[in-house]
Amino acid sequence: MTVNRRIKPASVNPLKIGQSLGAVLALQGCYRAMPIVHGSQGCSAFSKALLTRHFREPIAVQTSALQEMDVIFDANRNLEEALNLVLSKHRPDIIGIIGTELTDVAGVDYQSMLKSYKRERNMRGGLAFSVTLPDFRGSLESGFSVTVEAMIDEMIQQVGHKGIRNVNTRQITLLPGSFLTPGDVMELKEMISSFGFEVIALPDISTSLSGHLLTGFSPLTRGGVPLDSMLQSLQSGLTIAIGGSMERPARRLHNALGTPYKVFEGAMGLKASDDLLHFLHQISGEPVALRYCWQRENLLDSMLDAHFQFAGMSALVALEPDHLRSVSGWLEELGVEQKALITSYETPVVSSMEHEVWIGDLDDAEFLGRGADLWIGNSHGMSGANRIEAAFMAAGFPVWNELGAYMSTSVGYRGALEWTNKAGNLLMRREAERRESSVRHR
Repeated sequence: MTVNRRIKPASVNPLKIGQSLGAVLALQGCYRAMPIVHGSQGCSAFSKALLTRHFREPIAVQTSALQEMDVIFDANRNLEEALNLVLSKHRPDIIGIIGTELTDVAGVDYQSMLKSYKRERNMRGGLAFSVTLPDFRGSLESGFSVTVEAMIDEMIQQVGHKGIRNVNTRQITLLPGSFLTPGDVMELKEMISSFGFEVIALPDISTSLSGHLLTGFSPLTRGGVPLDSMLQSLQSGLTIAIGGSMERPARRLHNALGTPYKVFEGAMGLKASDDLLHFLHQISGEPVALRYCWQRENLLDSMLDAHFQFAGMSALVALEPDHLRSVSGWLEELGVEQKALITSYETPVVSSMEHEVWIGDLDDAEFLGRGADLWIGNSHGMSGANRIEAAFMAAGFPVWNELGAYMSTSVGYRGALEWTNKAGNLLMRREAERRESSVRHR
């Protein structure tokens, strides 16, 4: 189907989230990592505030704190000072320098600066890489994907040379998309490991942003995949990418090391879960665990139970591209009319969807979704859902109006069951409130 845009002079209530935030999120899934946002203080403050509010956990991030005169004379001096401070005080295993639109437009060559810095100080035993992520391109999803690809590039440069590695056919590298919650990553790891595989998720937010009670304070990331496990992932016999945006990092591993890969556009709903489990069964030769057979039965029964709640209903979905594709497939299985699908920017996944998709903001969502019964999107869309009198289901990023949203599960049969019941309950509550309101006003 076609991808459309409404022509208007300004973005109103933006859906799009900056690429730099996606990069910071990716680095939260690596143990003892430190993202350094090379830009003004506001760039890092924005990422830290939104991520902290969503995950309700401390977020590791530093900044080069550029001001106008720094950009004019020597922006890299600030970056060098930031690197010296981070390395001397915190000694991180992984450093990711995230270039912003400020350094990109000014033409700051921090990539060459980082190379000479590493050479002069003989930096070994850790990863240090840079990415250029201006906010006027892409969105959170692309920032996350580009950062993972840059991380893999740096790993390959250090130890990954084709032909001199011992391939472990019972080990799989999982590349989870930015739209997956810590609960989703945990569920996917369990599904893959149930077939006898060792799983290394890159990055792994299931052990860093899942909520834990660690004592003390560390300015670095706590939890996530350690550096030695990241390097070990180069020995994997297969890469599984969840989300179309993660195909490029998977292809990078394939081109450099010959590692075969499989991309799943989503893992939510009956068909997507069937496809994933059938693939794992084929490559392992192991039977599907009994618990997943039961979960499939539970999901089918739940879909049957909720049939009367979803019949004749329509939904508006405003999410990042990969997440939009995944949720659209789930709604298709429930028989819900997809009144409007809005996303932040165009991708191959969006272009290949069967339904019409709009690139826009939450103002467009409100305009196109009038009459919809269910609004699925981040917390910024709550007021819009109230104005068009639609039931609001929080999903994506950020979600601050619900506790535990970061641990909700949408993948697999169990995740689809959770979403089906949650959406059905919201529609039932909306119908009950409308009946009660009509009785009061008679």
